[in-house]
Amino acid sequence: MFPDIQRAAEFLGPHPLPLNGQCLLAEGDSWFTIGRLMPSTAPNLLSRLHKSGTTTIINCAYPGDTLHHIADSLDDNDFNRLLCQPGWQLRWHGILLSGGGNDLIDAAQAPPQAANGQPAPLTARVLLTPAEAQALKPDDSSPARYVSEPGWLVLAQYLVRNVREIARRRDLGVNQGRPIIMHTYSVPTVWRCGVVTAPDGWLFKAFQTYGIPPAERQGVANELFARLAGLLRGFASGSGQPQALPAFHVFDSATLVPLVKPDPAATGSSGDWANEIHPNSAGYTRLGQAFGPFIEQVLGQYP
Repeated sequence: MFPDIQRAAEFLGPHPLPLNGQCLLAEGDSWFTIGRLMPSTAPNLLSRLHKSGTTTIINCAYPGDTLHHIADSLDDNDFNRLLCQPGWQLRWHGILLSGGGNDLIDAAQAPPQAANGQPAPLTARVLLTPAEAQALKPDDSSPARYVSEPGWLVLAQYLVRNVREIARRRDLGVNQGRPIIMHTYSVPTVWRCGVVTAPDGWLFKAFQTYGIPPAERQGVANELFARLAGLLRGFASGSGQPQALPAFHVFDSATLVPLVKPDPAATGSSGDWANEIHPNSAGYTRLGQAFGPFIEQVLGQYP
């Protein structure tokens, strides 16, 4: 299964791939990596996978990664080398991908005004101010009225384009047809709790900047993450959606694994959450107990 282990020994250093068990290649955003920043309160989803047997995961993820960074062909990163670059590529049992969450958070934080003081183009953001919502969607009283439809379309097209690129690369070499396994994201609670670089959180700060009323903010977060989950589920083979890809599987953690919500008055880890958008150890453990068996079930379909 893995004839090139010795060739990758220099790359992998003191941690060569074992000759037995399952070997997975992982790439993604903070759900696979946040433990590097806060190891005591928030490990990551990979460290909490519940799996039977021997499993080795080579994790190329990095906090803050977006799908563009992961799929950027000009960025000759470790993931790209081990996935499809001649001289480095290895044949993996499966590829784990965590993506789309940071992209949505980044899009939500795009400012409502451009540098010249004029309203930012609707294609450059996914949120609307209350005044814009009233002008553009006067008959809509749902949380969706605060969503910039042109901006959401741009984000959705961007996500589809980059996930397709990752799947295309998989099929360039020895990993052609190997399963890619992705997950959706649990819906965060809009909560003024972040990290040192974002002390007010991410969604809380964005909604505050746009002037969205506090009582309506959670509904907008629910709307955005429901759209993201629906888009990611559509990548699954057999989904019937236009973005469906071969040998692609999606674990719908957004609906299958309810997480305990935080106390909005808390100033630190609460419920199953370390902060506004990242689960804590308990949250990742709850997710990993379901995600691990899902991965095993998928890999069982691919000899």
